[in-house]
Amino acid sequence: MSIKGIDVFIRKARDIKAAMQQDAFMGAAQDWVDNDVVPYAQSIAPVDTGEFRDGIGGAVNPNQIRIYASAPHSSFVEDGTSTMPARPTLRPAIQKMRPKLLARVRAKLRELL
Repeated sequence: MSIKGIDVFIRKARDIKAAMQQDAFMGAAQDWVDNDVVPYAQSIAPVDTGEFRDGIGGAVNPNQIRIYASAPHSSFVEDGTSTMPARPTLRPAIQKMRPKLLARVRAKLRELL
């Protein structure tokens, strides 16, 4: 016995599942950037003029999460120079907040289901 159109139904169900997972990831990632990583990075950023701290941000797309600092001297602050020691901010913030990303993805998936 066969059911007419079952292959199409299965393919559509898989497409829906993939879309739900993508939506869950994108939503969770954006929440993680906005509510966890960026605020924490700003809280530990060294402040002279505030340009480095205020330039910390993030962006999410289906392929990556990007955390950045837009101040022209950001790489010097993060990595140091021959005359200034490194004052890492972005990498420690990402490492500290990484466990929260998985928790947020799981929570979003539960919401969708």
